[in-house]
Amino acid sequence: MRIVALPALAAVLALGPPPAAAETVAHGVFEAGLLKEVREPAVFRYRYEMQGRGIERPYASEVRMEVREVAADGGKEVYFDMFEGPNRRRFGPMAAAEQNPLVIVFLQRDVTGMGNLTGGSAGYFQQQVRKAFNAPAEAQATSIELKGRTLPATRLVIRPFAHDPNIERFPKFKDKAYEFVVAEGVPGGLYRIAARTPDPADGHLILEESVTFEEVVP
Repeated sequence: MRIVALPALAAVLALGPPPAAAETVAHGVFEAGLLKEVREPAVFRYRYEMQGRGIERPYASEVRMEVREVAADGGKEVYFDMFEGPNRRRFGPMAAAEQNPLVIVFLQRDVTGMGNLTGGSAGYFQQQVRKAFNAPAEAQATSIELKGRTLPATRLVIRPFAHDPNIERFPKFKDKAYEFVVAEGVPGGLYRIAARTPDPADGHLILEESVTFEEVVP
């Protein structure tokens, strides 16, 4: 059986350690061991939502992340079943250990979409997002509501293109923000990941896509 490796975006950790005095996505998400406590096969259900300019009603669908095998050393085989109807995508296995691979799947899909939309290089967008992982993030202690419980969480936000000198080629993405909400009390560690693109001219929403945790079942 062929194992699908995590895409190159996951190589962020090779860029070197993040600044010690600041919270970063590299530390708070990629090094946080979000999937470490998953020791048995399970299905993680997330809700995907998309809204924005020209979309009359927000689109919602399901994302299933299936951990089908867990090895003695913590290595995992993960499969994905995303969306419905003609948009449905199923793939795997992906190799994972402590990182939640949904983060990489979401981000890889996002940068590929930006490349397709603009006719630019997905690699360019990928590089800028990777750089932002080790830069200080906007960090905020928060809380989430999950099945009647209030859980402490951390919200991290990065804006990879805000100071990019080349972004004038793609000005609509200048203020694009990526949000990561992580919480120890959430199975798989990741409560929400989102990408939001406001119009730099007036701040009105162009597009927002998000994936939010709903439940885990054996």
